[in-house]
Amino acid sequence: MELRITALVVICMLSYYVDCGNAQSVCSSESRESEDGLAACLQSIRDTMVNESAFWFGTDYPVNCPVPEYTIECVNLDPTPVSMADRLFFKGTFDVLTIEHYMDVTIHEKPGTYEGCGHIYTSDIEEDHSLDPIDPDPLTPWQTSHGFSASVQGLADTSAHYTLVIQDVGFIFLHGVYINIPGDSFDIANGEAIDAYHGPLYYRNDPQNPYIFMLFRQNQTNMELTQYWTDYFNDPSGSGFFNISDFAADQNLQGPVAINWLMSITDPYISEKQPFVNICPLFVEEAEREVDLYHVPNDIPFTVSVNIDYFSVGMNFSTCCNDYSYENATYSLDPIGDGTVTPFDNKDQPISITLLKMKLTPLPIDFRGELYTLLMIDPDISNNPGTGTREKPLAHWLVTNIPNGRVDQGDIVLSYRGSMPPSGQTHRYQFLLYEQENMLDIDPYDYTPDCQNQGIPDRCLFEVQRFVSENQLQFLGATWYNATSDAYVAYTKVEQGEPKEEVCALIPGYENPCPTSKGTSQHFTRIIVEIVVFVLLVFVIVT
Repeated sequence: MELRITALVVICMLSYYVDCGNAQSVCSSESRESEDGLAACLQSIRDTMVNESAFWFGTDYPVNCPVPEYTIECVNLDPTPVSMADRLFFKGTFDVLTIEHYMDVTIHEKPGTYEGCGHIYTSDIEEDHSLDPIDPDPLTPWQTSHGFSASVQGLADTSAHYTLVIQDVGFIFLHGVYINIPGDSFDIANGEAIDAYHGPLYYRNDPQNPYIFMLFRQNQTNMELTQYWTDYFNDPSGSGFFNISDFAADQNLQGPVAINWLMSITDPYISEKQPFVNICPLFVEEAEREVDLYHVPNDIPFTVSVNIDYFSVGMNFSTCCNDYSYENATYSLDPIGDGTVTPFDNKDQPISITLLKMKLTPLPIDFRGELYTLLMIDPDISNNPGTGTREKPLAHWLVTNIPNGRVDQGDIVLSYRGSMPPSGQTHRYQFLLYEQENMLDIDPYDYTPDCQNQGIPDRCLFEVQRFVSENQLQFLGATWYNATSDAYVAYTKVEQGEPKEEVCALIPGYENPCPTSKGTSQHFTRIIVEIVVFVLLVFVIVT
């Protein structure tokens, strides 16, 4: 039997570190059906717990982060490479043989809606995720936010009571403590929630981070917390850092007798639950990779959020044989949703532009001593090669020398020009944010030498790539919106003197000359009918 278990363990360890295709995990429910399979699963858990290369904080950390820096990839409370066991417990004190049972943990994902990074997310998924510590499917904060259930296979002492601790291994935060769970039924609901479960709020996708479920056997049936731990859990200002070694020793706990864990990645739900954290540039970058903005470099990460709000004053106007009425409109750009607006919504310069750096703590990160450039372009104007192409777009706005992250205090090189897509077209308008190395003195005409549109000689065929390289600008972030032509575009173009026939050609109801209004036509028709009736009556009377 020992030989069979050893062979199974070797296979399971290979399946953990090597891609074995569709090979079944050693800790799958099917593998644990036999006594040998369960033994192999438990041994694999023990081995992984003490393996210093199994997780991101192990031997890979100094390789991936040779110089400790405050970056989203390298944040680490303790850069010393360690195993999961040594990360949680005092180094060298963890006894893997205390793990005697398999704890089956199921995460319950529920449908719902949340707002994150300026976008409304809706999920209709209702699914149970059974954790497999050896072949884990990574889960997001939203998926893990709704609760869990647990059962233990083959508890030896059903008369005992147990304590369950849930902890973030990478950052040592506590995510739940339940005491006095009866072993005969092992129902978490029958225990006492000292710190009710709250799911992971992890902030990156690579590397994944483990969250561990640890079950301890109590020496008391109705265990009470020591005064120190009572005060700890009652302190609302507690840091959240949790020393499991001290807790287990103080409460005289045995084990852990069973262990499982999930691997977490991130999603925008974290921005709703922890508003002081800003990882929204990650999700805007993911959205950008889907739409593939031409002037956004693929090898430079987004590190600053560009949040833009519009307010457009309502107006009434007539154009192309129609009357239009627009009410006041407010709109916040939603690049993650690749949002579409009408040109009326953004006819006026944004009322608010907020720049936010990526950050992971409540401590503010400011822009002191830094200068920025904001450029708005329309690369989709390529149907008009004399005005713009994908490579040399039409420039709609250019602000340089932005101090302290305050766009309103920057130097306006090109005043704001709202979106004006041709009738029947949708254009994607981009805002590109760059960091400057020094103060700039820009003449926009220097970057439009090929412009053939004399009405906008300092904007058309704007050489973005040359502008960026010559001024040593470093890309930081972007946002965008789609605009579909509306009546306001036609109205503006007619007012600017463009040929009415061309501008209004695709506008429903347009004729040249404009037809008489329906109400006026009916009025005259009624008058004519009344006159005819009167004449007929007179004729009858006379004759």
